[in-house]
Amino acid sequence: MDYTQEHKSAFTPQILLDIGCALRAEGISIAEKVEGEGRGGSLVDEGTVKKFLFNHQIFKEYVEDVPPRYYCDIYVYDYNKKMRHPVNIKTSVGSTDNCFSKIGLVYALTDISDGDLPKSMTYQKLVDLIKTHKSDLAHRDYWYLCVDKKDSTNVLIRGMKQINCWVVNINPSNTLQVNWTKEKTMPPKYRTYEEVYEFFFTSIKKSLQGFWNSIPNELKPTL
Repeated sequence: MDYTQEHKSAFTPQILLDIGCALRAEGISIAEKVEGEGRGGSLVDEGTVKKFLFNHQIFKEYVEDVPPRYYCDIYVYDYNKKMRHPVNIKTSVGSTDNCFSKIGLVYALTDISDGDLPKSMTYQKLVDLIKTHKSDLAHRDYWYLCVDKKDSTNVLIRGMKQINCWVVNINPSNTLQVNWTKEKTMPPKYRTYEEVYEFFFTSIKKSLQGFWNSIPNELKPTL
């Protein structure tokens, strides 16, 4: 497979690098907030990115749409079409952003086919699947395509395993966030498989423990 080495062994598929370059050159239009809600504008922006790719002379042959509320926003195939990559499209003004995906993490750390991943996942299921299907596959990652709302020519392509600036969040629905402002100033981080495994399991544990500690004793169940 054709991969470009951005930093040590932190590989990014060539087609994703090329998509990033094309979006930087295009400078897509960014939507205003919808009734004051930034997430509404981000949904519009996601559609704008998809429209650009689906109509691009080259990339339209390698991009596949997915159902609503799927674990990724699009699949992108390698140029040889032998592998496809799950991509989460993010538009952000910077600072921290909710974007952790349990299913994406399972994909990145196992050999489970993307078509065989569950549609939803508990943390128990996450642990079970990773423990039973652990596989150190350097070319597998869950990818983020992040466009800066303030400057849409500022585009970052980065894998879940490559991100430096994960931030622990005690909300159990979004256990980890990314600080995109800081992330865009740094090269992708290289971690071994065991380092990735340890980092995410430790971070998730910190998040869930922080959430549990925040619950008043009066609301904790009696064991």
